[in-house]
Amino acid sequence: MSLPRCTSKLAAAAAALAATVALAACGSDDEKTPTTAAQTAPAVPSAGVYGTYHRRVTRADLSRTDGHRSESGPTQEMPLAGTYRLTIARGSAQDVLKATDPQDFVIAMDVTLDRGGLLRATSYVDPNQGAFCGPEIPIPANYAYTSHGGELVLTAKDDPCADRDSILTGTWTRG
Repeated sequence: MSLPRCTSKLAAAAAALAATVALAACGSDDEKTPTTAAQTAPAVPSAGVYGTYHRRVTRADLSRTDGHRSESGPTQEMPLAGTYRLTIARGSAQDVLKATDPQDFVIAMDVTLDRGGLLRATSYVDPNQGAFCGPEIPIPANYAYTSHGGELVLTAKDDPCADRDSILTGTWTRG
């Protein structure tokens, strides 16, 4: 029994498609293994990074960033010198960094930390409650961090905000 002409064309097309799919699936030995989400997601930092720290922000810390400081916004002012408190807390969807100045004014930022030692500040939790710099300064910033023996060292890698850089860059002591 022979197939009708349209059915035999359909069968030939299906066979050609199956051959193409089979060849594409084979690949070569030099292809890279597909990347999974677990391989591309930043590794979670050790739990030892999270906690509350303090450090004394000095006039020298504030002067170090004078070259790119802008206090042009209507509510912007130079940060205070004195003892600051820094809290880094694990969140359900996003980690949070809170910096509290000597007069208990708090600025909170969403951050991500990776095991490789990079802290990325991505957005303010509530910019109406507090921000390091005015709206003319980009919010995102990157800091290198190391944590050892009750100390957390932050170093600005990419931060256009002088006030945030002055406050965060330095050695913080747990407690």
